[in-house]
Amino acid sequence: MTNVNVYLRENLGSVSNKMSIAPQIDEKKLNNAVKSFAFGGNPSNVVALLDNTLLGSGKDGILFTGEQLIYRASFSDPVSVPYASIASAEYVETVTGSKSDKIEVSLLIHRNEGSSLSITGLLNCNYRKLAETLQACVQDFGEYREERQLVSIDELSEALKVAYVQAVINMAYDNDDIIDDKEFAEILQLMTRLDLSPETRFTLRAYMGSSNAQIPLETLLARIDNHSPGGQIKALHISLVKDLINLFYSTGGRDIGAFGFLQKHRGLLLVSDEEIELAVLAIKNDHDMLRDDMTDDQIVSALKLLSAKAAAVGTPLAAVYLSGSVVGMSAAGLTSGLASLGMGGLLGMSGMMTGIGVAVLIGVGTYAGVRKLTGANELTRSKRRELMLNEVIKQTQLTISLVMKDINFITGKLNEYILAHGAQDEKIKKLLGLMTQMTGAGTVLTDKSNSAQASATKLRCAQYLDEGKLKSLTREPTKAELYDFIRGFYEERSVVVTSKDAEEQTVTKLGIKRYKNSKDLESLARAFEAVGYFNVSDVLKGTAADVAGKAREKLSGLFS
Repeated sequence: MTNVNVYLRENLGSVSNKMSIAPQIDEKKLNNAVKSFAFGGNPSNVVALLDNTLLGSGKDGILFTGEQLIYRASFSDPVSVPYASIASAEYVETVTGSKSDKIEVSLLIHRNEGSSLSITGLLNCNYRKLAETLQACVQDFGEYREERQLVSIDELSEALKVAYVQAVINMAYDNDDIIDDKEFAEILQLMTRLDLSPETRFTLRAYMGSSNAQIPLETLLARIDNHSPGGQIKALHISLVKDLINLFYSTGGRDIGAFGFLQKHRGLLLVSDEEIELAVLAIKNDHDMLRDDMTDDQIVSALKLLSAKAAAVGTPLAAVYLSGSVVGMSAAGLTSGLASLGMGGLLGMSGMMTGIGVAVLIGVGTYAGVRKLTGANELTRSKRRELMLNEVIKQTQLTISLVMKDINFITGKLNEYILAHGAQDEKIKKLLGLMTQMTGAGTVLTDKSNSAQASATKLRCAQYLDEGKLKSLTREPTKAELYDFIRGFYEERSVVVTSKDAEEQTVTKLGIKRYKNSKDLESLARAFEAVGYFNVSDVLKGTAADVAGKAREKLSGLFS
């Protein structure tokens, strides 16, 4: 039997048309539910939400996680029911009405300790299906655990990432026993998007150079499955298929039916024709989004079609983008681009990633406002392409930087080999010296570029942090993690300031920590943008919420 989180995701959708399944739960609705249902866990652990409100606020209904369901009727306190405490779940029909001519349906949950809970009044709910789903949870599962519903691959273990890339390398060797330039470039970009450690890159570099030492795909998939979060195995397989197909296309392939590696291993990959079609459509959309003649409306329409296709297949759209976009955008960068279209939540990334994962949902209000005020579609199209192309450029520059490190490594090994074997030829020595000099200069230039990039990125971060302001902006459950993330970049520092009467005095401020690299600073900048730290409207909204909260506390104290 599958993981209970997977089972619930696959079955709760048919219970009601008011059921939202992670990771595609509206962020505002999710925040409302987490607070209203008094759920103390991570919002990304929510599996599904049955919204029983007329206006769609998400404050009443049933919230499901991998450990429990929480039921909240209108104007009532939430009731938590751990699955482990359920003896049985029963569909009940009760005859009502003065003439006994009406039937009221409900769900009756019997607890192990003898009490019971009746759930009624759910809108558009198939109570029989709900009872069957919960009963299966009780009968077929012995372990209940809350877990994040989707995690991007760059956040997973190095062992999983190694096996994932090795599977792609196997495919590159499969058709002609060599990795050509285009295949090599695509694999390098994939390695960059997955944020591999230097040790992992070394392992994969050695694997790419050993065509006769390939690990069977069956073994690699077993490693991926073993290191995968419990409920994410299927999503990882779909993501891998997308990257395999992209590599096939990059070398001139067009007909999926002629893609020998995929067809040969369909049984191992466990993907359907519909899921393959979804991956192909996603690859096409990735490339279309950067076309000059692709308007925002066309992109939105294409993404909605892709989302509908994913829903029909029964797969979260985010599953296709666990490794980022095939055109060179990371999962975070892709979501930033969608946010510029007002579709930041389409992939469900806020539920998919922690901390900085939430921080990619940026710029929607500001960008939409500019578009509305100017009415300039050309401006918005250029802005959208600029955002996405900048992300592609960053990823490409990072890939080139990593290639430079690889070249330096190989040059060093070559130097050691020649010296060890006593090669004394003057031409060899001269060429080796020239190569060493050039790679050394390349390293210096790369370091200068990284330093300049870090300085530019630092300008998008607060030099001194206003902690009260940050707290007011991260009150919502889905943004709560960002407080700790941002605060971790700052330390107390004594600063000399000049007062209004021109007197100098020393004060303590939270200053940004020194020696942070450009990658960390980019994450910090995204986090500031996500919470709206420099956005006046967001700051005012956060301050107002903070003041209202304090007022409620004072009033409650007054009447207690």
